[in-house]
Parts: sequence; C-alpha cells; structure tokens
Amino acid sequence: MRNFEASEIKVQDLNHYGIIAGICDEMGLVEQIDQLIGTPSQFIVSP
Repeated sequence: MRNFEASEIKVQDLNHYGIIAGICDEMGLVEQIDQLIGTPSQFIVSP
C-alpha cells in the first residue's frame, strides 16, 4: 500500500453516504484500515 503526502490528498463532500459506504465495503477499506492501525481488544467499533 502506498503512503500519501498530505498535499496529494483531495477531499470532496459527495453527500451520497449510502453509495460511498457501498464502495468502501466493496473495496474492503475497513479491513485495510484495521490492518494498518490495528484493533485493540477493548474496541467494539473499529476506526
């Protein structure tokens, strides 16, 4: 996975949360973030 510089990141407000959530789910984004950050055992909800 590639590290990004802050100047390379572009953020946009899309206001289509259901679509974005579906895309994130298909990409496995939550699992990738959990793998990078880790999930302490006391967490009920992951980052």
